[in-house]
Amino acid sequence: MSSKPDKEIKSLVERGSDRSTPGSRGLFILFRALDLPIQYGILSSRSLGAPLVNALGGAHLVPSGPPVYLFGTSIGLPPQRAILFGMAVGSFVKQTHWATSISQEPVTPISAGFVAALNTIFNSINTLLFTNTATSVLSYASVGWDETRLPVQTIVGVVMFIVGMGLEWVSEMQRLKFKKDPKHKGKLYTGGLFGLARHINYGGYTLWRAGFAVAAAGWVWGMVVGGWLVYDFAKRAIPELDAYCGKRYPGQWAQYKNSVRSKLLPFIL
Repeated sequence: MSSKPDKEIKSLVERGSDRSTPGSRGLFILFRALDLPIQYGILSSRSLGAPLVNALGGAHLVPSGPPVYLFGTSIGLPPQRAILFGMAVGSFVKQTHWATSISQEPVTPISAGFVAALNTIFNSINTLLFTNTATSVLSYASVGWDETRLPVQTIVGVVMFIVGMGLEWVSEMQRLKFKKDPKHKGKLYTGGLFGLARHINYGGYTLWRAGFAVAAAGWVWGMVVGGWLVYDFAKRAIPELDAYCGKRYPGQWAQYKNSVRSKLLPFIL
């Protein structure tokens, strides 16, 4: 009888291959770009999400307060909504950079569509929850319905977003620089932020995703999103990557796991 760890774990990433897939990468970027008008449409005064919110028995929250100006031009969204839209833009920029400059493995059309759709779903749930009066962070914040005053949840969410995005982005750039040096061929990267947690890029993603959720719908929703991502990484992505690295860097990976005990975030997970 084969044990569970012996079973092959399916991955969205074709690890160990340098096959070029520009078409799939372009498809991923296109799908991620389509997320921006969707999020703006949900957050704007002509909300795309209002029919859905009302159909589910909610009450659509109409934007309040003057719009934010950027470089002298109004973006048509009050501060709270501008922040949420900025998070959607930030996630698009980061993931576009990942697809064009960081990722070295092939991307299939299926994985490109799936990952892009998953991120759009996460973003859309956040913005829809914000625009529903019963679930919006404004419904129980001390600022009332004034979108020009930022509740503590939004401030904390922004900090989580910035820190998490930084951890994911910087750690991946550090690893890329190491891999591009020919003298490091066949060596496992264990420096930089990866010296604090073995999968700190996953931890960063979890943190900024949870921060986005907190800024949109508060503490409980942030914990749900963060908890689900931790569970998913622990049960799917991390075991798959552990199995791959254990085969590619047998001695190095075992030593690395022994010296760096944290998986996602140092001293936490």
